[in-house]
Amino acid sequence: MITLLIRTFILFFLAIFSVRMMGKRQIGEMQPTELVVTILLSEIAAAPMQDTDLPLINSVLSVLLLVGLSIITSVLSMRYGKFREAFDGHPAIVINNGKVDQKKMRDLRLTVQDLMSSLRQKGVFELSQVEYAIVETNGTVSVMLKPEFNPLTAGQAGKKAPDEGLPHLVICDGKILSKALPKADLSEALLKKHLKSIGKAENEIMILTYGKQGFSKAIEKEDKQ
Repeated sequence: MITLLIRTFILFFLAIFSVRMMGKRQIGEMQPTELVVTILLSEIAAAPMQDTDLPLINSVLSVLLLVGLSIITSVLSMRYGKFREAFDGHPAIVINNGKVDQKKMRDLRLTVQDLMSSLRQKGVFELSQVEYAIVETNGTVSVMLKPEFNPLTAGQAGKKAPDEGLPHLVICDGKILSKALPKADLSEALLKKHLKSIGKAENEIMILTYGKQGFSKAIEKEDKQ
């Protein structure tokens, strides 16, 4: 039992380390090679947990080899376009100048329902509004609307949009994030002064952010039932 716990502990942290080494991508954003490596990692890590007779070192070496191959293919893909196309493919235009390319959809085995679902996830519910739709190599769909359906921007209206900057989380779950204060150009004294002005203590706040526009509205912690 102790052996199983130790093996599981080692493989658990090895798998986390391996995924971190591959980069910060969500499953839906992974390229084919990255998805294959992730699936293989789970299989290799799971086998020694189920069968304690399997040498642990074999799984560790296999995991490290897979991660190494993933990093090598990523580097080669960055440097050589043909290598990238061979492993990851290339984007495909399925709607061109407002016209659906049915042949391209058949090549991709993309159904109309799949296309409409991807458009709805982009906030587009009418196919007639789309000028271009491109299926990226990771399977996601990028959409460009026709000019008449694009929302009006401040620039088009002849106005200069204010630079709101990046808001920084300064209080999270009742605790001041000291490391975030310098990034937000905010002192702890000013933060506590703000808390005093709204009549709240830091341990009462769930979320509070600060940016160029000042403090956001504090979201208070709910009382536990």
